Order: sequence, then C-alpha cells, then structure tokens
Amino acid sequence: MKHETLIPSAPILIESTRSIGYSFETAVADVVDNSISKHADNIFIYFDSNIPQYLVILDDGCGMDSNELIEAMKYGSKSSIEEREIDDLGRFGLGLKMASLSQCRKLTVISKKYNEISGAVWDLDHIIFTNNWELILLEEDEIRQIRYFNKLDSFKSGTLVLWENFDRIAKEEANHQKIFDGKITLTREHLSLVFHRYISENNINIYFNNDIIQPTDPFFTHHSATQKLEEENRIVNGNVIKIRPYILPYISKLKTEERNQIYGKKGIKLNQGFYIYRNKRLIIWGTWFRLTTYNELKQLARIRIDIPNTMDSLWEIDIKKSTASLPESIKNELKIIVKKSIFRSENVYKYRGRNIKHDNITHLWNIVEERDKKIRYTINKDHNLYKSVFEHLDDEGKDIFQTFVESIESFFPYKDVYVRLSKEQECIETNSIEDDKIYRACRDYIETITADEKLEFLNNLEKNELIMHRNDIINKLKEDFKDE
Repeated sequence: MKHETLIPSAPILIESTRSIGYSFETAVADVVDNSISKHADNIFIYFDSNIPQYLVILDDGCGMDSNELIEAMKYGSKSSIEEREIDDLGRFGLGLKMASLSQCRKLTVISKKYNEISGAVWDLDHIIFTNNWELILLEEDEIRQIRYFNKLDSFKSGTLVLWENFDRIAKEEANHQKIFDGKITLTREHLSLVFHRYISENNINIYFNNDIIQPTDPFFTHHSATQKLEEENRIVNGNVIKIRPYILPYISKLKTEERNQIYGKKGIKLNQGFYIYRNKRLIIWGTWFRLTTYNELKQLARIRIDIPNTMDSLWEIDIKKSTASLPESIKNELKIIVKKSIFRSENVYKYRGRNIKHDNITHLWNIVEERDKKIRYTINKDHNLYKSVFEHLDDEGKDIFQTFVESIESFFPYKDVYVRLSKEQECIETNSIEDDKIYRACRDYIETITADEKLEFLNNLEKNELIMHRNDIINKLKEDFKDE
C-alpha cells in the first residue's frame, strides 16, 4: 500500500474558507472571545471608516510569546475534541484566522508577554504570490510601526489584532464609509448583547474608539416587573445544564429606550424563545427549536440555558459560535418548561384584559364571553364619563348616542388590532386625552350626582381606568370637592 501526502493549495483553500458565513459582527465577536479567554479586563476596539479603513482589537490579557503566537496563527491550532479550560471560549482553533480573513485580506497580530514582543501577518496577496502557507514574521522595528502599538506597549501584557484591506467592502458600489460605519454600529450592538454577562458580571470593559459599551440584558433582570421563574438543572452526559425562564414586563411598563431594547432588530415576537449561553457567552437566541410556534401571546417568554464548553459536540456548536441544535436527550423536558413559561407569558396579556368584575378597577370596556366562548367588547355603561354624557342629553340625543355607542361596539376593529400587535406595533396610545378635558368631564359629572355618590366617586379615583395614573387630576378633584 502506498501513501501520498496531499498539501492543499494555500491560495485556493484560504480564499474558500473566507466564505464560511461570518458576518462582520460575528467575526469581531470571535476575536473578542480570544481576548476574554486570555483573561483580559479591558478590550479596546479602534477603527476608522475613512480610506484606508482599519479595525484594531486590543486587549490587556496574558498575551503570547513568539512560539505561542505562531501556534495561534496556525490553521487548526487546537482540536475541537481536545479538552479545554473551563472558561475557554474557543471551539476549533480556527476563529482568529478565519473570522478575521473573512472580512479583510491582511491580518496582523502583535502580542506582548514577559516583556517579549512578537508579531506575525497573514497577507492573502502574499500567499497568492508565493503560492505557499507563508506566514510573515515581523521584526521589532516593524512591530513598533503598527497602529496602536504604543497602547499595547503600555500594558504589562496583551494582544493587538489589526484588520486591513477590506476588499469586500471595496467591491460595493455604494458609499464605502457609510457601509463600514453601518457594520461598526451593528457590531457594537452585537457585542453589547453577546457579552452582556461578561460586562455586567465579570466587569470586563469593551470600548469602541474609547467609548465604553453598556450591556444589553435580554431578560431585563433588574426591572421590577420582570418575572424570574425558578431555575432548573438537568444532568446530561455528566454535564450540568442550567435552565431559567423569564417573563418580560408588559410593554406599557417600559420606557421608550427599554421598549427599543426589547424589540431589537427582529421585533419582540421573533426575539422570544431560548437564549443559549456557552460559558456565559450568548451563542444563539430567539428560537423555540420547533418545540412550539411563535405568536404574540408568547413573546414575553425568554428561557436562558447555560451550557459548558464540554457540550459543544452534543449541541453542534458551529465554528462561528452562532448556531446550535437542541439535543434529543432533553427535548421532552424542555417542552414542559416551555409550556409553563408560555402560560405565564399569556397570563400577562390576559391579565390586562380581564373582566371589570375581577380586578376592582372601573374600566371603560367590558369583556363579554358568549356561550360559544367567543369574546366581544362593550362600553361600560356604568362608567362616570358615559353617565355624564348620557345625562346631559335629551331623549332624542340619548337614542342617537346609544346607537352610536352600539355601532362602536359592533364594528370594533378586532382583526386590524390583532394584525398590528402581531407585527409588534404599539398601535394604541394610552392616556392620549388631554388632562384638562378629563378634569372638566369628571367635574361636570360630580356636580350632577348626590352627596353619597360624590363621596364614593372621589374615594375611588385611583381605581378609575381613565384617570388612575393621572395624579394631578386626582389631587385637583379631591381638593376642589374636599369640603362638600
């Protein structure tokens, strides 16, 4: 039997690996993984969208000596089946190279360790010219010319990664600077979400041109209206999987910036589901893994799953660390957890529409359930505003007014509201009536009722849906009629 060693063509293979599917933001995140794995406390991302464009990822981690740097620049520097340190975020030993060169044609890495400085370059044009896997090793004087080297040199140790020659952006016919700036914006948002636990829990700082990024917590864990359900642990192949569901606050309980954060780029409906973390690093989110379907009643449910890096194969974590598959061994158990979480999410919506008889609040609308379980909405004829209008009309006016109200009830746009809510549009703006109009309507009503009715009405202002959150009106009415 004969054997022959076949060495892949360097130019062909390295060009083909550029199309593995990295986006700009996932590529940057892959390099940041290395910084975190090297115990960096601070990660600095510098960039310039003007020609010549560049991007630098600099950290104050433990750094590499010359031998370690050469090994790190090798394709497949570490086996995916090799046991890793518990906090290692690597996967195949390919991320630094493949992620970087998926975006640019020239990758320079400078590292400092024990006062030793070393540098190496993968230059795709040089590889094509030499037709060989020829790594360029830099001399010290060349290293000192690299962008932001002085910043690296001020650290006891650390690593600098430089991307240059963004050929794929250069091929775009549109404004290259605008495209680059757009990618930077997406990357900033991506890192603030993917590494939010490292930023908030491990006190790791990530800067974009010296501007520190804030963590984006997809569960709003510090919000008082967030429901944190009980954490459950599962043992799979000797590894612990931690599962914790969260129910997000209803949209009306959030500020505008909080709403934008929850909605995200895909909208709140498509952000529901599982959030898979590998060593606290977010891998994949906004999926139910086909255990259930998406709909607006489930959109407040998000389930956090923590897995160790020893389960990469079982979860089929890909090289980009951006996709995963749910293991068959825990599907049935997760279905039960999903069912409980969805029930809690649906209850948040049902609570907001429950019948007036159940929540001790004077609502403007009643919910009527027919015998066939169909639901219809009717105006609350016992509401003070309705009564006030009704009592100011003559008999003919009352007939017209009742016909008008019945028309509103009959032609309530159920389907349109459903469609808009399903598209995550906040289509109904509450509290849109001017305070002065509500105040005058309430005052007119009070002046038409008996003393006992007046006392009861004033004592229940905080339970009147129309004004319950308008403290200025409530205080003014109570002040106006305190002596009557």
